[in-house]
Amino acid sequence: MALDRILRRVIGRSFPKLRRLPIAIRWGLDTDDLLLYTVETGTHVIRVNDALRPASRMVLEGGIAHELCHIDADMAMGRYRRTLAWERYGRLLWFRTREERATELRVIELGYGPHLLAFVRFARGIGYSFTREHGLLYPEIAQLTRRTRR
Repeated sequence: MALDRILRRVIGRSFPKLRRLPIAIRWGLDTDDLLLYTVETGTHVIRVNDALRPASRMVLEGGIAHELCHIDADMAMGRYRRTLAWERYGRLLWFRTREERATELRVIELGYGPHLLAFVRFARGIGYSFTREHGLLYPEIAQLTRRTRR
């Protein structure tokens, strides 16, 4: 399944406020991140590391849902607050940690907990490791996912 089809599917299923927002997704990321989003000439662009090419649709949906939660949260802020948040995210570890953990809680609330677990398992399998700075730890994701399924 093509990245764009996965993106549109996740937006359609869980992000109604983002349906009319210009969002693009592309392979090719020249950092150690697996996914990240930026804004380029008015378009929100999610970049996906080539290391994720062999990943399943479920894995990709977990990562894409995470990035869409960032975009959704950013769109809820005004321009000044968003600029300030981006500056703090880049400079302050405690802020970045808080934002990543809040983002993953939202991913789980939206029903993508199993997808997030699959993403973390896949990433670990290709040599990535996660700390609190990256978001929730695997046991936290698993526990919260079990709770939301009940």
